[in-house]
Amino acid sequence: MVALSNFADMAKTAIEEGIDIIFSGAGLPLNLPSFLKESKDTKLVPIVSSARAAGLIAKRWLEKYKYAPDAFVVEGPMAGGHLGFKSEQIEDTDYKLEKLVSEVISEAKNIEDKAAKPIPVIAAGGIYTGEDIYKFIQLGVSGVQMATRFVTTEECDASLEFKKAYIDCRKEDIGIIKSPVGMPGRAIINEFINDVNAGNKKPYKCPYHCIVTCDYESSPYCIALALVNAKKGKMHNGFAFAGENAYRAENIVTVKELVIRLIEEYDAAATD
Repeated sequence: MVALSNFADMAKTAIEEGIDIIFSGAGLPLNLPSFLKESKDTKLVPIVSSARAAGLIAKRWLEKYKYAPDAFVVEGPMAGGHLGFKSEQIEDTDYKLEKLVSEVISEAKNIEDKAAKPIPVIAAGGIYTGEDIYKFIQLGVSGVQMATRFVTTEECDASLEFKKAYIDCRKEDIGIIKSPVGMPGRAIINEFINDVNAGNKKPYKCPYHCIVTCDYESSPYCIALALVNAKKGKMHNGFAFAGENAYRAENIVTVKELVIRLIEEYDAAATD
């Protein structure tokens, strides 16, 4: 995340270690190519929420570093966690993922002409079924990014309690919260969040200073601690970020079983 206070160190280390791809979101990674130096192994993929953001990043990278993004991830407002939208935009049809994807694909084609290389577009945020994958492939994306549906797999390293929060929640339990980092976020509303909304602060000392935009001195709780606690299963001291479709989870399966199901759903949509 660009908003991390140690973003530069993490990017440099990832490149030095020969990591395949850096997906960079939570801000505009305007200087990310500066860390490449002589490396040609690591691909750089910004996560954007608009064609305008994609264009700004590509313009800066091409002008300053003679480098174009290797792909774009377009994350729509149905995603879980922190969202790159204002609160009033989240339900606005002008910001639906289908519309954003089409706009970014057009922008990517313009950038491809200048960069003389293909720039795939990957759709993310609210994609839950194989039918969803098929729909976005038909819109012209090269792939999709999925998170929420893979949380309730055996291989996911979150706690069983975290996964059960997905399985047990109802559609109306998923809502938008105001995060201490200054962005709206989508989460499963629980007792912890209700306490915060009621004005009850969760005392803490900032252990990380991890997010540049976090007003930790006046924040009612530490977002990093809350999310780590939830991952460990301490749901009374945290909460689960989740996509809009998290309520559709019914049980815990293996990744293999899930992928087989997604393929079946995709094939059924393709033959309709």
